[in-house]
Amino acid sequence: MTHTIMQPMTHTVVPPMTDTIIQLADGIKGMLALDEVDLDRPLSQIGVDSLNVVEMIIICQQVYTNVINYDAINIDENTTIREIDEQMLALSAP
Repeated sequence: MTHTIMQPMTHTVVPPMTDTIIQLADGIKGMLALDEVDLDRPLSQIGVDSLNVVEMIIICQQVYTNVINYDAINIDENTTIREIDEQMLALSAP
């Protein structure tokens, strides 16, 4: 019989910051007139509303110039900036 003991996590792993996520975050900060944004908080919690989504798509088009199909983007009030970056990179042509 094998016993496994789970140790409490002492360090949080943070994914590396890419140039695109930095540019996206900067664009959203400018749009919302904020000094900082949390990449992992839902858009609704950082102040993005339905009117801002169109402006965010424009920011995405400027940052992610290799995206093949912008219509495939899935953004709602619970989406995070990090998730948008992941979607954009997945939809980009190699």
